Amino acid sequence: MKKPILVAALAVVALAGAILLHQQRSSQANRTVRWPVMGTIAQVTLRGESPGETAILATVRATYDRLNGLLSAWDSNSELCRLAAAGCTNWVEAVSGEVKPCYAAALKLADESGHAFNPYMGRKLRALGVGSGTYSDFDLGAIAKGYAVDRAAEELGKGPVPVPPLLLDLGGNLRVVGDAVWRTGIRNPFAARQPDLPPYVALIALTNGESVATSGNYERFIEQNGLRLSHILDGRIGQPTSGVAGVTVVTPSDYGAVLADGLSTTLFILGPQKGAAFLAARYPKALALWIPDTPEDPHLLATEDMSKRLEGISIKMSRLQTDP
Repeated sequence: MKKPILVAALAVVALAGAILLHQQRSSQANRTVRWPVMGTIAQVTLRGESPGETAILATVRATYDRLNGLLSAWDSNSELCRLAAAGCTNWVEAVSGEVKPCYAAALKLADESGHAFNPYMGRKLRALGVGSGTYSDFDLGAIAKGYAVDRAAEELGKGPVPVPPLLLDLGGNLRVVGDAVWRTGIRNPFAARQPDLPPYVALIALTNGESVATSGNYERFIEQNGLRLSHILDGRIGQPTSGVAGVTVVTPSDYGAVLADGLSTTLFILGPQKGAAFLAARYPKALALWIPDTPEDPHLLATEDMSKRLEGISIKMSRLQTDP
């Protein structure tokens, strides 16, 4: 059997999973600062002038660096990896106070989804060649970046300097800070292979406190025996998920980026019908859309509230039926 490999274009390494385009309609120019952290690319986009820009960027950088030292499954010296090496089983009790909510959110989402979302996939990921560099079977990669974005937004709110409207982006996990509207393009998962297709399936306007996250199988994937498989594993069976090319989730401020991050993975695994029913039962204020993995018939399926928010839809939108 041919050994499975994780495939990622160089451009993907540079973007580190950021698959959304920020757009805005304003006379004020945007300024974006980027740097690598947490195995991806962080971006802070500010609108208008701010005398406190240096302090803002320092706060965000410090927050991400600190959380990387606690949550990384790729750094053997991180708190997570050290606890894993010691055989930790009661994670929420054992970890530092600042990250307890992240562990609690991951384990809660796992229980709620019947372990479709499953942080105990490190061993399976390594076996498939996805996580060969990880040092822990317990991996928060599907939720930690969203949590870090929330923490950065919280830290900015504590500072003495007024924070101008800005957009936090950590590997495609976005959160709006401040009173402004940001329009974000949702990537067409088939455009890279079919250049005649529009690059974005729709736009959505985000407002203060809202977050958005996308999970997709088109920039990172597993190639096994000539087949292209998703790098997102169904935690119930430990195997790559099929049938979905992309999922985008928008959450309000009280859900945060941590849930946008975790839900995008969960809904990718559950699929549109079961996923929409899951949202209705558990997280009714979240908005979601799915793009089925049908390049011969590109279309999207959106929850009712999401469909009302979409602008400039460029592919067919089909009716979404939910499972009872």
